[in-house]
Amino acid sequence: MDSLENFSLAGVVAHRGLNIVPGPPRPGRHRNSYGDGPFARLVMPRLPVEPGVYIWRVNGNIVYVGQTRTTLAKRLGSLGYSTISDYNTYAREPGKRNGGQETNCRINALANVVLNQGAEIEIWCRVTNSDESGRAESEWMDLHGVPPWNRRDERT
Repeated sequence: MDSLENFSLAGVVAHRGLNIVPGPPRPGRHRNSYGDGPFARLVMPRLPVEPGVYIWRVNGNIVYVGQTRTTLAKRLGSLGYSTISDYNTYAREPGKRNGGQETNCRINALANVVLNQGAEIEIWCRVTNSDESGRAESEWMDLHGVPPWNRRDERT
């Protein structure tokens, strides 16, 4: 089975800036493991407003597979990978449910590196219902392997 079977090309990722470094953390706050950046200000192609599975390809090679129970547009857009706010860079405080998005920081920083090298990033997606997205991602990895930007402990 082709690794992009049942996926549609959403388009190429552009950017509005590279090598963006977050401001200093607020007093008493610490950065998550990937919160130092530097980051890119990504511009995603038009994405569905439905849940699903998404693939990042760099120069034709699949580097990351993810899933969302919210909309693909939200997960990959300005509230997700596209823009890393200072809050996204913070680690969770002990005993609290706060903290930023470590995965968003990590993937955005990796995108920053390859865009700096002149690479092209494509986003491919497959719409699912919210209950199927996690299973669909896991099945894809079972068939095709874990891409280099994924971490095994992200699979649930």
